[in-house]
Amino acid sequence: MVIRTLLQEAGIPRLDAEVLLCHVLGVPREKLLFLYNETAAEETAAAFSALCEKRRTGYPVAYLTGEKEFFSLPFYVDENTLIPRPDTETLVEWAIERAAGVRMLDLCCGTGCIGIAVAKNAPLTTLTLADISVPALSVAKKNAERHSVLATLLHIDILNEALSGTYDLIVSNPPYIETDVIPTLSRDVCAFEPHLALDGGRDGLNFYPVIIRKAADALSANGWLGLEIGYTQGEAVACMMEPFFTDIRILSDLGSNMRAVVGRKK
Repeated sequence: MVIRTLLQEAGIPRLDAEVLLCHVLGVPREKLLFLYNETAAEETAAAFSALCEKRRTGYPVAYLTGEKEFFSLPFYVDENTLIPRPDTETLVEWAIERAAGVRMLDLCCGTGCIGIAVAKNAPLTTLTLADISVPALSVAKKNAERHSVLATLLHIDILNEALSGTYDLIVSNPPYIETDVIPTLSRDVCAFEPHLALDGGRDGLNFYPVIIRKAADALSANGWLGLEIGYTQGEAVACMMEPFFTDIRILSDLGSNMRAVVGRKK
């Protein structure tokens, strides 16, 4: 079958189809235009059809390809981690300004995308990647190696364990979705992404007071903490930070939604 016809009959959004077909062909999207009139091999058509069938069930494209771009870097992803999203780049941009030559912890790291993206853009950063999920830490390790970033891995249940080490900068994208909201999310999120990394409890705020208190203990003098938040949680999280932090700010993303709360240790 001609590649143009494969795309037309995929039965999924055109962008998704192009990404999946490029994955099967092993070519970048910018080259696909020049292949439209080529005939696809039977095994290519079969592999593409299988991926499209899974995509029609809601299975995320990033899990099908095993990759998602974040902060202009490719990251390996699988079902053990959340898929990196552009909203999180707000926290990365803030952290880069403070990360050169410091000891940085990416807590609840998932793929490691925050810490690794910061380390790639801030020289001499010493990075620790921490998560409760051992499989997620394995993913983070792969990504650190892929981008030639030296990172220490820390397995920790932050809600129930002390935070070891001393850091100058701590960043975290903890679970912050309200438990009752998760079933209402789009199917590709609620049915496929790990609830362990989504569920922030009844009000979505379970992790913040714990992380704030333990981060204050683990940070060096004048160290910084940056937390990603849900778009309604800025004022609540900022109030939680006030006993321990100063210079507190709520950062907005490109859509003008509250996206992070940051502060400097008192």
